[in-house]
Amino acid sequence: MLAGNKTTVVAIKTLVEFAAKTGSLDRKFNPSPSGQEGIEGHKRVTTNRPDDYQTEVSLSTELEGVTFRGRADGYEPASHCVEEIKTFYGDIENIPTNHTYLHWAQIKCYAWMLCEKLGCESIKVALIYFNLTDQKEHRFENTCTAQELQLFFRELAEHYLAWHTKINQRLVQLGSWIEKLAFPYGTMRSSQRLMAEAVYKSAATGRVLLAEAPTGTGKTLAGLFPALKAMTRTEINKVFYLTAKTTGKHLALENIALIASDNGTVPLRALELTAQEKSCLQAGSQCRGDTCVYALDFYTKLKRAREAAYEYPILDKTTLAQLAHTYEICPFYLSMEMCRWVDIVVADVNYYFDGTPLLLGLTQEFNWRPYLLVDECHNLIDRGRQMYSAELNRKQLLSAKKAAVKSIKKPLGAINKLWSKMIDDVGRYEFSVIPNLPEKFILSLLEFTNKYVELLQQHPDHPIQHTPAHEFFFSALRFQNVFESIDDDFCIDLQSQHKNAEILTLRNLIPARLLSQRTELASGSCFFSATLSPPEYYRTLLGLPDDSVQLNVPSPFQENQLTVKIANNLSMRFKDRNAAVDTVCHLICQQLREQPGNAIVFLPSYDFLQKVNEHLRYTFADMDIKLLQQARRMSEQERQLFIQEFNTHNNILGLAVLGGVFGEGIDLVGDSLKGVFITTLGLPQINPINEYIRSLMQSRFQRGYDFTYTFPGIQKVIQAAGRVIRTQDDTGYLWLLDERFLQKDIRNLLPSWWAIKSEALDSGNKKPRAL
Repeated sequence: MLAGNKTTVVAIKTLVEFAAKTGSLDRKFNPSPSGQEGIEGHKRVTTNRPDDYQTEVSLSTELEGVTFRGRADGYEPASHCVEEIKTFYGDIENIPTNHTYLHWAQIKCYAWMLCEKLGCESIKVALIYFNLTDQKEHRFENTCTAQELQLFFRELAEHYLAWHTKINQRLVQLGSWIEKLAFPYGTMRSSQRLMAEAVYKSAATGRVLLAEAPTGTGKTLAGLFPALKAMTRTEINKVFYLTAKTTGKHLALENIALIASDNGTVPLRALELTAQEKSCLQAGSQCRGDTCVYALDFYTKLKRAREAAYEYPILDKTTLAQLAHTYEICPFYLSMEMCRWVDIVVADVNYYFDGTPLLLGLTQEFNWRPYLLVDECHNLIDRGRQMYSAELNRKQLLSAKKAAVKSIKKPLGAINKLWSKMIDDVGRYEFSVIPNLPEKFILSLLEFTNKYVELLQQHPDHPIQHTPAHEFFFSALRFQNVFESIDDDFCIDLQSQHKNAEILTLRNLIPARLLSQRTELASGSCFFSATLSPPEYYRTLLGLPDDSVQLNVPSPFQENQLTVKIANNLSMRFKDRNAAVDTVCHLICQQLREQPGNAIVFLPSYDFLQKVNEHLRYTFADMDIKLLQQARRMSEQERQLFIQEFNTHNNILGLAVLGGVFGEGIDLVGDSLKGVFITTLGLPQINPINEYIRSLMQSRFQRGYDFTYTFPGIQKVIQAAGRVIRTQDDTGYLWLLDERFLQKDIRNLLPSWWAIKSEALDSGNKKPRAL
């Protein structure tokens, strides 16, 4: 439907924020009144007005086919005065000048619209700041002529309309471009076409699609291309490509570049959202104009930077950094600004599915109709659990209490006292479930956060912000927010094995309800991955609707491309692992002698990885093999160097942890990777938390062990195995080094195109013998 921007109604707030905002970024925590406090403050002001005083006066005006609309807080007919009321805490002198300018811009727009409505030549304009602390009004009043108000309004509106026209012209061009858009490779493979058709139908009907598309399907392109094509035939006006891995973002951007590889002018606009800490150009500085050159005069610089950024078809991290250097403007906040003006946003899943995420907020504010492409959606179950959980650490509480000033020390002491009582009541265990939190505990948290906010409202630059009390404040706020949404999908647990470092957690166990609430706000979605077996497990925990469509895309690969062997007499259960080190290492050496080339061994833990590493270094003494190992905490650059070794050298053996960063989302084509050894079923660790999840899954779905251990484990195995065969020209081998892979329920979860052979292993120097 992209015949231009159909938004013909613009809120005055949107207008002034676009056209009148100036000054620097200042991301210092500055507590402002809550929505309810603002409403009560407005009432307090307006109740003192005459009987004929009008509140919430609806106003509008039209210019060049666009209606600008808003509500003035109040109008007093007798004095012919329109009022804008703003509530605040603390000292009025601390209200930033650029905020005051924005408030004046807003009330002047209302004043012009009222003049136009009433046909008057002048009007009184009053900006009122109401201090919620001492309940006093600070009134600033001017008399303005209708002519000067009209000129002021038109200047802002014309600035916005020029941009609005530019957007519309591009969208018209985009519609024509999409209609003519051909698939980049000419024809689709059969498996790719199957998924593309399902995505298009999902977009056309607004339904949810769950698509299992094996490695090699070309699923990224099979999702993006039809989603784009649907934009001219449906109400969809945005595509959000959401992924849990950085590698997933890179792959999406590569495919967008492929789609947009046109010699002419490409009207498509795409944006990569990168976390603030990863995009910051002045690490260590506070995000404020007085400490960071990229925050200084951000809104003043924004107009030119926005104009320049809009000319790029793809605004990825590198391009945004280049623009940031050119215009000395923060790349992170520039990317947030550009979200509104692009067609495709590539981002981490938390930008849409988290508690108060950017993309979801913009979707609701501007009534967007986005289509969601959720890549590697199997990761969204654990990510959802993390996003919707919250915890408090008693060590942090005690540090906050030590640093606290008098006004907040009392509630912190109350929290600590109640926490100590909880420990006494449930005992000191590794994991204890608490049926309900004491009401006094939540009230004490609320008292602390309220007192802390009051402290900063009265003293914005108080040094308490540089102490553990500030960190605990944000932890307490998040804890309270999550507490408001807990239900039977959560548990409240206490881990208290370490004295004075106990952890109290509101733990989300089933993210389905909260995920589905966000999915429902989109105009269709495709959740896809190479591993979604069994589909009922993913459909249940992702909260997909009953009428969601399920698609299983056949693998494009042939069974003769991958030799799959299972060691049928090798146990890699936890109790047997140490005894199996020699056998595992012997097999790896034997395989690499018979079939040289690059390979990766996926292991169950870092501790076991170290044991295998030590053994292999001794064994490889007479072999021309370079051994690499995954470290516990690797930077993004270190991860890239690890992968680069496989792409540029031969006879590389990598040791990695199953389920880690190298287990999915990496492309090693051809000779870059010839084989994979998987030494575990990947089952999550048996511990009190997982055992509690198992009991809940059993009572809720009657498949406790599978939902908690089997399905998540095998998903990691299939993902890791998928690193070997990436194209229809690749060949390689896969060793599954655990006899449990032969169990019927496990084998049924493995890809059907695998031709599995069973082999018995002997320790020592004997070769594996085929059965």
